[in-house]
Amino acid sequence: SMAPLNPQQHCHHLHNIPISQTLLYCLTLSSFFVLSLYVFVPSSVRRLPRDHVLHIKWRAGVILGVMITAVGVYPWLFCQHTLDDADAFSDSTVVNPPILFPPWYKYLGFSWQPLQDLQIALHVLILYLGSFTCTWLKIYHHARILHWEKERADKKNGESSRFPPNSKRQQLPIIPKPKYLRSSLNYTWIQPTIQSFQSFHDDEDHRWTNLRNLGIAPLAEEVVFRACLLPPLLASRTNSRNGSLSLSKLSPTQASWIAPLFFGVAHLHHFYEKCRQLPPKKRSKKVLCQLVLVVTVQWTYTTLFGAYVSHVFVRTGSLSGVTLAHVICNYMGLPDISFA
Repeated sequence: SMAPLNPQQHCHHLHNIPISQTLLYCLTLSSFFVLSLYVFVPSSVRRLPRDHVLHIKWRAGVILGVMITAVGVYPWLFCQHTLDDADAFSDSTVVNPPILFPPWYKYLGFSWQPLQDLQIALHVLILYLGSFTCTWLKIYHHARILHWEKERADKKNGESSRFPPNSKRQQLPIIPKPKYLRSSLNYTWIQPTIQSFQSFHDDEDHRWTNLRNLGIAPLAEEVVFRACLLPPLLASRTNSRNGSLSLSKLSPTQASWIAPLFFGVAHLHHFYEKCRQLPPKKRSKKVLCQLVLVVTVQWTYTTLFGAYVSHVFVRTGSLSGVTLAHVICNYMGLPDISFA
């Protein structure tokens, strides 16, 4: 007999899905994610600069719509609506079959695990020890300059300069006083942070750019490229060499490397965007080769990052955790060593 299941309450996720069907689903969803930015955003808006407020608002609305659609159709694609008795019972004990399976949204990582999310954030921050080191060196070096300038002014050895003379007596101090470290910290980090929050409140361009980079994009991309792709990949089966269906499933490692390929490919449209923004006279072979190099580096970075957060999602099942990791990476970026 068949037991009915309500996917909104109890989802028996499909298993042994042919890998070809899963890959087609992943390709369709990632293509829909990208093409929606061109199909549903008016051409007059697409011609605006990428950071224009109207352009950001349109793209944000479309991407959030794609995200909601992907989540909405997921239970109807991958949750069984009826259940065989053989699947419902693991022994002869009579139980209510629906209670054996979690709600569909649990498969997508919708859960509340704040301590685990904090651990994920701390783990990501370890990856940015280089950025923290560069920031500290910048603060430390600026404090040494402040200390040296104050001592030189007090000794009245000439007009103050930001660069020390060749005299050994007037070299930058190795260990600046705490008050200069506080002044440097205030100058290089606290004041810029306060100004950034002030700009977020006063400047609409700044506000929407940050909402896109630190809110809308991380959330939509993690929902679509992690939550909606990884569970079907983990439930997929591969084919044996003779063409018969085997019971072999994708390993978590394999799924964690396949999913980010679609995430990386979805960013390749940036090449078209950059080419479109170039004036026709500047579209030389050299410039196009430089764009190819930039996009290749970006694709490599997004793929490696995607593999990392995919692994985290598989291990923790936390959508909020990987979204937080994405926000941190977008905020931190690459280390700034320009002060050197």
